[in-house]
Amino acid sequence: MIEQIANALKFLQTTIIYLVYPPICPICQKIVDERHQICEDCAKRILSVEETKDFPAPISGVIRITKYRGGSRPLLRKLKFDSNTTILDTLQKLLYSVSNYDEVKNFLAKVNLATFVPLHESRLKKRGYNQTELIFSDWLKSMNLPAKNLLLRTKATPHLYKYNPDERKEILKGAFSLIDGVEVAGKNILIVDDIFTTGATAAGCAEVLKNAGAAKIFVMAFASDFGESGQ
Repeated sequence: MIEQIANALKFLQTTIIYLVYPPICPICQKIVDERHQICEDCAKRILSVEETKDFPAPISGVIRITKYRGGSRPLLRKLKFDSNTTILDTLQKLLYSVSNYDEVKNFLAKVNLATFVPLHESRLKKRGYNQTELIFSDWLKSMNLPAKNLLLRTKATPHLYKYNPDERKEILKGAFSLIDGVEVAGKNILIVDDIFTTGATAAGCAEVLKNAGAAKIFVMAFASDFGESGQ
């Protein structure tokens, strides 16, 4: 009896909270069914699972989950620059929503190990987390793809969005190294990152892995424009 009353009170409390503070889409503020949920219209606009042929060597393939500009950009910026980890639930809902896409499953079938684009220790200390790990780690487990940190960012670099492709490539020279003791020889490796623009960062990581004997390197980005609105 006491348990039934407690459950009824909890239900009443939840109902009142939802009436006073209804869940809203973090993009357009439309009322939705669950907290951290993106409305159907925004999801259609943001989700864009697609591969591109425009990527630098030694990368063998690139796939994105969402569009960046006009899409998931404001969500990612909240996580990266505003330390707003509450937005993580929304990002992960988007990611889990594509788990059964054939494009995603076929892309993951090409690899046997995943790794994350690393942050320099100074930026990691300031931010407190690697946003790419937060977004992808649990999802990769759910997709039965092992993931581990393989790389170090040995050079502190500025935010690259202000620089053109050639400048980015120059800035990133010697910025990454392999973690001591990891073995990548003969493996097909997936690099995951939050944003793919020119591909300079992913290529810098891929070069280190390739030089260490990795067979093929693929990239999955949570967001990219693929040249649709300029990068």
